Amino acid sequence: MDVLQIKILVSLVAAHFLSDFVLQTDLDVKQKNKVKYFIKHIFFVTSVSYLLLGGFDNYLIPIFILITHSLIDLIKLKIKNDNLWIFLSDQLAHLSVIIFISINAHFFLDTTRKFFWVIYFGENYYQVLLLLTAVILVTKFSGVMIGYLIKPLQIKIFQSEVNNEDLPQTGKIIGYLERLIILISVLMNVPAIIGFLITAKSILRYSEIKSDKDKLFVEYILIGTLLSFALGISLSYLAFESINAIKVML
Repeated sequence: MDVLQIKILVSLVAAHFLSDFVLQTDLDVKQKNKVKYFIKHIFFVTSVSYLLLGGFDNYLIPIFILITHSLIDLIKLKIKNDNLWIFLSDQLAHLSVIIFISINAHFFLDTTRKFFWVIYFGENYYQVLLLLTAVILVTKFSGVMIGYLIKPLQIKIFQSEVNNEDLPQTGKIIGYLERLIILISVLMNVPAIIGFLITAKSILRYSEIKSDKDKLFVEYILIGTLLSFALGISLSYLAFESINAIKVML
């Protein structure tokens, strides 16, 4: 891919994850079959894509995203199923559209013009977008994936007598924090922190075991923790390599 294609790819990927996982709330997701919530989401996706791209004289790309994102989301709503594979297929479809736009950049816009944000912030703008995308991936995106993966265990725990009323929110926040720590440690090139984090959390969790019920609860937490670490480490190193590659290419 050439420089122009990479710039469009980075901008639109950041816009997608920002719109889908930050600007779209849990309530928006649950009520997406209602027209006003659906329109709200499509408006955010289109607007953020237009803003982050910075080609303010170009309307073809935002319109293309508006149409394709709407169609993909409508298909997902028609399926009326909610599992990891549907979630990943939906994300892959959106990202495929973004890759298609990037590859065909010369068709979608005038390649002789500079993007607005590059004029004011320079090429570092795209490194910031990659960092923003990385933060969203290791927090919200990973959280959704882990939620799907541990859902069977979660149902089992909820049906038991274990006290877990605060589990969904506190577990989510802890997961966000630990994956952010992993991302920071990778970007700062101090991976030893990850080892200390895994050891400390494992000791704390196993110290809570007092009965078979507690053991079930702690095993559930540890499975979620290991999934969290696996995604956090993988995505963090992907972000690290991507940011370094952008420095060289731009």
